[in-house]
Amino acid sequence: MTRLYLLRHAQTADTERFHGSESDIGLSEWGQEQSRLVAKRFKNLPISAVYSSSMKRAVSTAAPIGLELGLIPQQILALHERSMGALAGADRHAFRHVYQDAMAAWSAGDIDHTHETAESFRMMRDRGVPALTTLLEKHQGKNESIVVVSHGMLIRVLLASLITEMSLSNLSEIKIDNVAVNELLWNGKSLEPVKLYDLPKELQNPPEDKPFW
Repeated sequence: MTRLYLLRHAQTADTERFHGSESDIGLSEWGQEQSRLVAKRFKNLPISAVYSSSMKRAVSTAAPIGLELGLIPQQILALHERSMGALAGADRHAFRHVYQDAMAAWSAGDIDHTHETAESFRMMRDRGVPALTTLLEKHQGKNESIVVVSHGMLIRVLLASLITEMSLSNLSEIKIDNVAVNELLWNGKSLEPVKLYDLPKELQNPPEDKPFW
């Protein structure tokens, strides 16, 4: 089996707006510290490779992990965040209802629902699942462990699509806070959870940055 450590990037420099694939924003000062702290968790683990999306916030989170492990993180384009279309850069509080409508529709089984020019669940699944499973299969025969740094909504889609025990109705229950680590095993067909949403207190965002999703 391939062991997968799948985590969301660290806190961004602007937490008040929708940052989809259109917004290549970097990390906040705390986000940079988060990335250094989470990297230490992997130091003594037998990790074979580190991957991330090509977006700045994911690349900057993966870089300290690579340094701890003596590995050069590799970028996978298809692991980027959901395209937010017309809401890219919008105030996330003002348009939260649009996001919530999508979550409700997807949870009810309408995976093609989306707002103007944005990605649907199906669209994210169709690019993200093949990208991730290709990495897992690459390391499968050697029973290796890999780290993948991606984005909140895509992680939800990946977990809901690849963990047999999960369904679309569980979508809103999947926590995706910054640098929360999901440890999973790939059996060649699906992901088996070892530990989901591992986020020690010292890595959590400050109270003023309450989870939005």
